[in-house]
Amino acid sequence: MLNELSQVVSALERVGIVTASRHPRINPMGKNRELLVVRLDDEGEPSDVAFIPGEKATTLFRIEHGSAGSSFPGFNLPAPLLNLANMPAGELKTALEQLCALWKKRNSPTGQILDIVKTLAKSSQPRRFTLAQCKQFERSVVDLVQELQPIFAQLPPELTNLTRLSHIVTQAKLVLPQFSQNVADALVFTAATADRETLLLVQEALFGVLDWKQRGVDFASTSYWTDKAKQDENANQPVYLDLAVPAQHHKPVAHPKTSEAMNAVLVRAADESDAALQTDVTALDAFTGKPTHLQDKFPAPKIAELGNLKLFSVNTNEVQCLLRYGLEGSQQFPASADSVQRMSDALLYLAHEKKKGITCQPIPSAQPNKRDLLIAYLEEAPDFGEAVADLFGGEAQNFSDADFAARTQPVLEALEGRLKTNPSLKVRLLALCSMDKGRKQISLHRQFLVQDVVRATQAWKAGASNAPSISIWFYDRKTKTTVWKSHFVPHPLDVSSVLNRVWSSDPKADFRSSFQRAITASDAYDVFFADGFLWKNKTRMCLALLLNRMASVLVRLGAVKTSGDCASLSDSVRWQCAKSVSLLGIFLNQLGQSKDTFMRDTIYQVGRLLALADSLHFYYCKWVRTPEDKRKQNKVEAPSELLGNSVFNHALDNPTGALARLAERIKPYKAWADTFDGEEAKLVHWIMRQMGESERLCNLEALSQRMTDTDKATLLLGYLADHPKKEIETKQTKTAN
Repeated sequence: MLNELSQVVSALERVGIVTASRHPRINPMGKNRELLVVRLDDEGEPSDVAFIPGEKATTLFRIEHGSAGSSFPGFNLPAPLLNLANMPAGELKTALEQLCALWKKRNSPTGQILDIVKTLAKSSQPRRFTLAQCKQFERSVVDLVQELQPIFAQLPPELTNLTRLSHIVTQAKLVLPQFSQNVADALVFTAATADRETLLLVQEALFGVLDWKQRGVDFASTSYWTDKAKQDENANQPVYLDLAVPAQHHKPVAHPKTSEAMNAVLVRAADESDAALQTDVTALDAFTGKPTHLQDKFPAPKIAELGNLKLFSVNTNEVQCLLRYGLEGSQQFPASADSVQRMSDALLYLAHEKKKGITCQPIPSAQPNKRDLLIAYLEEAPDFGEAVADLFGGEAQNFSDADFAARTQPVLEALEGRLKTNPSLKVRLLALCSMDKGRKQISLHRQFLVQDVVRATQAWKAGASNAPSISIWFYDRKTKTTVWKSHFVPHPLDVSSVLNRVWSSDPKADFRSSFQRAITASDAYDVFFADGFLWKNKTRMCLALLLNRMASVLVRLGAVKTSGDCASLSDSVRWQCAKSVSLLGIFLNQLGQSKDTFMRDTIYQVGRLLALADSLHFYYCKWVRTPEDKRKQNKVEAPSELLGNSVFNHALDNPTGALARLAERIKPYKAWADTFDGEEAKLVHWIMRQMGESERLCNLEALSQRMTDTDKATLLLGYLADHPKKEIETKQTKTAN
């Protein structure tokens, strides 16, 4: 793992994100929500506060110490600052309902909102902080500031305001409860002159997020306050300290120029410290080649999805061969404290919970019921703010989510812009998996040119359209509307998530699935990029697996599309079918099979002929077998296997034999259709004409004696393809209650 992380560190160091981490270092505040600047007077009391947008906050930096988790002059203050739960229930309910009603009206006077905020603040109690929160605050404004004093003493005159701020904070010996209350008072005072937008920020900092946008919220219920307490438990407000009266000839502490100067001073101090430590060393760092003291203990940074991750761990008692060669303790993996700390910082920067979708993303694991963590970043620009990780690891969890094309359009446009100035731009992918509670390791390490990413994405989108229109029904319970999905563009990792599931019939339900690994994330990316030596073989393997594992489900989908009883298949089954249909188009496209060609092939017409036979059989059952009273209720007495559906599995192996069976069994239905003149006679006769057309397009002599996987895929697509709109409009889908 450390070898791969050392390459990550190199990329981050090139843009100055990761520096020598044994020493205090500069890191950006990050694009949080609005940053609260707290200006202190000479006694260390908050005398004034102001909010600045999150975009501007990214230009400000804070001094951090990774081992302690502290930072200065910016840090996270636990929020909300005040506790409303102890107010009389009736009074609180009335005030919050009035407040929410005012927020819902865009033109409501801010003065009325302010009056209620002041009333709530006056009636509330100060928040009670845990011992851990108090200690964390102390580490930032006491311990770290004291540790930085030797460095602050050498700061140049341009950083006078920072020097003075550190002196004031040191003398004030701030404590969290009093500081929090003072900030709350300053916020209430500031609210008197605030505009509507700032007033909402003040309200959220004081009381937390209130569900004023939702309808029917019961502010008096115990459950509401229980849920809110859980929501507020780990909430925080980003804070940045500054002086109430800064020196006029120098920049304020909360200014980008001050941050740049801070960074230069700390880097210089770290270099001087490293030079002093290079005397009396014991070994060489395996990563830098510099003489150093080796690290005996490795940090365990907490990252998204996987939790704490030990960078290097080995039980010597279980690996006796290491002792045999004198590799004991730190000699097993010679690395300096700086190297391993930089690796820890790199993980914290790229794989933090807040970076989900941007530089990290949970992805399906090769192990059942587990998730791995994908890390994706541009090597020349690891601070790139677009959703690179989501491009490679995103998923559409249900039919209402955006597909791959819509989801990745913004990041693709940004990448194409970068390529104009740097055609050799590269993206690196790392995946971390959890073997058990104690062991985590690298499961994927790949590097790609960004221009190949753009090319592959465009080809992937085109491949998803390489199939006939196959509309799959869904019912949106929120909007109570019917949704038809067709030409959905799956994500690259849908290759593995779809193909690693085996489906079987369940007598009590429609289908059930179980996990059985066949495809890894690396295989999925090979198929996605369609480049290299193995991708064609892997695409053929994926096509074979998809047919093997999803054919029975897709055949069932074809049957319910004809009967209109789509709700008999669960949402998850139909969603897997939507992905599978698109993957069939993609795989065929990569293997050189274009829909403009295969939709005219005999095998496609065989599939269409079987689907039309299903339709004919269904209308026969509707008008011959079903009593009139049931027809009025939109019910049809039809078998679960219609005519074409009953011979489809035989057609997958022997289409000629399946057509012979169909010709024998269709005679009574054809005879009925020829003389039918009832309500839907035009539709029935249209079906017969379409069957005749498909039959004329079938060249039975061209049918292969041995069905290939591409033949089977083409047959399936022909069977599932939509009939013209005029037929679909006559069908009524049974919606779920």
